[in-house]
Amino acid sequence: MTIKVGIIGTGNIGTHHISTFSAMQDVKVAAIFDTNQERAESGARLAGDARNAKSVEELINNSDAVVVATPDGLHSPMSLQVLAAGKHLLCEKPLTCSIDEARAVANAASSASKNGIIHMVNFTYRRSAGMQEAMRLVKSGALGQIRQVQSSYLQSWLSGRTSWDNKDWTAFYLIWKLSRSAGSRGVLGDLGCHLLDMTTICSEDLTAVRCELRTFPKILENEGIFTEYNGKALDANDTAFIELQFVNGGIGIAHTSRWATGYSNSLRLEVHGTEGAIRLDLDQSYDAIELCLGESRHRQQWDRKYMPATPTNQERFITSIRTGEQDQPDLLRGAKIQACLEACFTSAESHNWETIPVVN
Repeated sequence: MTIKVGIIGTGNIGTHHISTFSAMQDVKVAAIFDTNQERAESGARLAGDARNAKSVEELINNSDAVVVATPDGLHSPMSLQVLAAGKHLLCEKPLTCSIDEARAVANAASSASKNGIIHMVNFTYRRSAGMQEAMRLVKSGALGQIRQVQSSYLQSWLSGRTSWDNKDWTAFYLIWKLSRSAGSRGVLGDLGCHLLDMTTICSEDLTAVRCELRTFPKILENEGIFTEYNGKALDANDTAFIELQFVNGGIGIAHTSRWATGYSNSLRLEVHGTEGAIRLDLDQSYDAIELCLGESRHRQQWDRKYMPATPTNQERFITSIRTGEQDQPDLLRGAKIQACLEACFTSAESHNWETIPVVN
């Protein structure tokens, strides 16, 4: 049976979804919707003969499954609409922009699950085979008790042009990330959700965080310094440092920034336990993991291990629809990461440790 997928949003990540789903066997990108008609028409052409829907309702009615690839502020209402219509849902990260929205979406997803609806949030780096192996090792207890964790997600497109298409931060698919009025929660919301997902699935759940945020003036070469652009304030955070406290007493530090000169898109993680340690560097390899386990820990020796490739979230999503078995990361996981982000934002205002809110 061919699964018909509708995609809401045809920006940078939306076109990636179009290409990825179009390449799958027995999957058809059946409908596209975007408020920007030029991008919508381009997306429909990329998908082949996809319907250029005139409304979200039209897209939903012509799809078995829906991808929400809009700016962050629209994730919650769009997700609720898709779930209420009884369609499978893959939502871009972060799941929502607030803990209340996250709870509402998680509750709707839980109810939809009872009717066989599959739902996932697109934490894309789950496709790292090294990360999957790290998850397995930690869950098995191979590292012993977690003592310390350090992680980072670093980009540099505020200190230079992008490595993939040589654009500066004024490109349409980047500049909205710099303004809260455009629905952005800054680098903490955009990259921090990936960072916290990676950090916690490869170590332990968090109990509390202490966070510092910065929003630096933006620079354009030969043009000057900007705190607003085209009438919009550039007021979304672009740098975050987060102290971490884990459930069993371990501590850690996480850092994300768009000012990390020299890094295009770099994710790194180290987890140190009483019985061993693991290292991941996705900038070097998605399939590799470095291990210091067993006798190696007495010699401070690290061994690199390459793992077989793991499915993408799009592949997991389609497989879950076909089998009826919910895979991860589901929307409840997205809501739990949103709770971590909420605590970070609260901490940045209070300058105190903040407890992670509960999401049922």
